[in-house]
Amino acid sequence: NKLNPRTMLKELVDVGHNATLAHQRVIADLIFHLRLMLKHGKTKLDALPETDLDTGNPQSACPDIVLLDNDAFTFPVIIEVTTNYGFRNDCEKVSRLVRETKFGIEEAFVYNFQANKWFRYSASGGASDSSFSQCLNVDLSTFTQP
Repeated sequence: NKLNPRTMLKELVDVGHNATLAHQRVIADLIFHLRLMLKHGKTKLDALPETDLDTGNPQSACPDIVLLDNDAFTFPVIIEVTTNYGFRNDCEKVSRLVRETKFGIEEAFVYNFQANKWFRYSASGGASDSSFSQCLNVDLSTFTQP
């Protein structure tokens, strides 16, 4: 059997270093729209990719997207982008970060782009299958393409 370079590349990309092209596109779409909100004065939260919550700590959690309040230096919203495989683990991880850390996380989201499924964990309301951010007053699903 002759190896097809396109097939090989697709397989490498799909199972590669934690982040498929689809994963990166979702992150890019979310950050693009969240930064537009900042630019147009609809939020004061600054969307940043892969930012350590505890700067300087090599063991720090590093969500796919954080929304930084530059005045209070807190992270009111964090977002993880995942697949079917990592969804449950990421839901547990973000819930724990909201409950057990001191970084000012009010809401944490997990988006499973394979299933087009959202999970929200709120410091005030617990877990739900929602993509609506009260901190941002926006439905994050409007920023993604299923």
